[in-house]
Amino acid sequence: MSIIWTDATVQAALIQAIGGVVAAAIAALAASIIGKRFADQKRLQEKNAALQSDLFFLLAVEEAHCKHHGQKILVRQTVREQGHRWSGKFTPGRVKAQ
Repeated sequence: MSIIWTDATVQAALIQAIGGVVAAAIAALAASIIGKRFADQKRLQEKNAALQSDLFFLLAVEEAHCKHHGQKILVRQTVREQGHRWSGKFTPGRVKAQ
């Protein structure tokens, strides 16, 4: 038994089968892209939390150092002279307010 490809019924069934496969592939691709985006967002949130924690730790170290040795302004000025800049955007109060 051979398939008669010129038959309209066979062609309609073939088109329907290919359409189903293509639709499933598009749905899987869309789900993959959306899932990756959510995974990337979660990873960024985790990194942000770690960065905030590190920032608070370093600010606490600076505070303890300055209580022990004083001269907070001198310490920050020395760091600025080394080429580092403090934006002031991520102070503990501003981070907690976000």
